[in-house]
Amino acid sequence: MLSALESVPWSVLYTLDLLAIALFAISYYFQCYRKGYRIDFWHVQLFFVCVLPNMILLPFAKNELNKIVLGGDMDAVVQVMPVIFLITLCGYFSILIGGALWRLRAGIGARRSLVELLELVPRCSLMMMSSKSVLLFQAVLCLILQSLILAFYFSQVGLGFDLRHFTFENPQWRPVALLISNYSVIIGSHCLARYTEKKERVLLLCTLLLTFGLLFFGSRSSLAGIYLSVLICYFMKLRGRISLFRLTTFIVLITAVGFYLGSLRAGDYSPNEFFASFAFLVLYGNTFSDLRDFAWIYSNWNHVPWAGKTYLAALMSFLPRVASNFRDTWGLGVLTASTVGFDPQVHPGLRPGVFGEGFFNFGVLGVIAVGLMLGLVSRLVDTDVKRALDGPHASMIKAFASTMLLGVAGSLAITSGFSGLYVLGGIYLFSWVCICVQRFFTPSVRTRLSTGSAHL
Repeated sequence: MLSALESVPWSVLYTLDLLAIALFAISYYFQCYRKGYRIDFWHVQLFFVCVLPNMILLPFAKNELNKIVLGGDMDAVVQVMPVIFLITLCGYFSILIGGALWRLRAGIGARRSLVELLELVPRCSLMMMSSKSVLLFQAVLCLILQSLILAFYFSQVGLGFDLRHFTFENPQWRPVALLISNYSVIIGSHCLARYTEKKERVLLLCTLLLTFGLLFFGSRSSLAGIYLSVLICYFMKLRGRISLFRLTTFIVLITAVGFYLGSLRAGDYSPNEFFASFAFLVLYGNTFSDLRDFAWIYSNWNHVPWAGKTYLAALMSFLPRVASNFRDTWGLGVLTASTVGFDPQVHPGLRPGVFGEGFFNFGVLGVIAVGLMLGLVSRLVDTDVKRALDGPHASMIKAFASTMLLGVAGSLAITSGFSGLYVLGGIYLFSWVCICVQRFFTPSVRTRLSTGSAHL
């Protein structure tokens, strides 16, 4: 059935593409800009999940320069591109419907019950940030763990910026490095969020030191994970006090820095060569390659549904891949790499976007389910953040805590990062234990924590 969509003319695809982009632009103007914001979580999610990688970059998806990456698969990928674009367009509208459903009040209490369940994550983050000493203790612990694994890494290969690649060549170290990376990102972001409100410089220092350590891990997403949500909250708090031009310039600069870190990871330290290839990296690199990678996997797929096996493998991600044959066969990274002919032992896998895994497991219904879930969560987070930053008692801590739900939703949509949820749960539990011990040995802390929680 879907194969019939391969004959859809590209002129039709471009028309639908422009309409979808126009719909986003109209929504941004009336629902964000006209309401005094220059950025908000709802439109950031839509832009980076759907609009940029799947719509703005659609005209470049059939360019011959993609042969540098695709090689002999270029023609097959271009042939199925109409199918993949229409699938992602279905996912885009599912997100919009999910956001609209969140605003719908049916009067049966379902929304209230869902909110109570989802608020568990923000409450745990608020609990963590209620104690400066617990955050400081865990930041120091992260720095010790970073120092130990980086010392081993440097002793094996010398100074390098790609611990991630080293762990693919030495898979017994992969779960250790992933645990330390996730731990550092979560603690670093919570330290930064508390600093923005409490101005405790020692927490800013901890954030910067953790960031410096993560530079050598070879994962730009980890660095972005520390700062992205806090920065968006900060810009939302500024509202109209920051111009759209300055905000756009800042985003471009941050993007450029992120790409340059990728060059460092590859051993290319020349800024001149980097800036000469910057446009190519944006348009044809592997950072915003969701549409191309989705089509690449689809063109090599045997059309046998994965039937939820990647999700089951994700649930088992507390086990290292080297200890689980099932995970080593059905993990998302393994399947995406092996489907197009890469060796999953040395290749981390392709990125079919937020809708790819749902589609390959359950078809279009999986795409719709993922879209509705992302829409519901994105609208909830956007609403909660705006509420937390509104009025004379605006709280960056409370706003940031709400954004943790986006990470949870993202790990459910793309399960290659699902192990991070286990790390997050472990950190919440460990923080609770630390706070209980702190209260036991220092009774006066109980009063301070209770007072701080009340203000939050």
